[in-house]
This record gives sequence, structure tokens and C-alpha cells, in this order.
Amino acid sequence: MVLSHFLLMVVYSVIVSLFFALLWRRHRRERIVLFLQMFAGMVGGGLALAWLMYPFPPGPPAPIP
Repeated sequence: MVLSHFLLMVVYSVIVSLFFALLWRRHRRERIVLFLQMFAGMVGGGLALAWLMYPFPPGPPAPIP
């Protein structure tokens, strides 16, 4: 079974956001709002970081001749 990095990031974000929303808020509406904010922040932050790192080549730097 092959899982993509994006899918794993989304699953992790759902689990962590749900845990903290249930832990930190008492009312249902507050929990939903916090869950959505945290989920959007984690997924959006991960995509933004990936976008910022995209121009840089992967791997070790080339040796200087």
C-alpha cells in the first residue's frame, strides 16, 4: 500500500486538530471552529512551506571544481 506525503499530512492534521479541539474547548461550535482553524493552518502551512522549498534542488550540493 502506497501512501502519499500529502495524504499522510492530512490524516495527521485531522487527528491532531480533533484531539486539541476536544481537549481545549467545551462547546460544540467552539470545537468545530478550532478544529477547522488548526486543520487549515497545518495543511496550509505545510503546502506553503513546500511551495517555498520547491525552487531549491534536492540532494547534496554539487562539488566545487
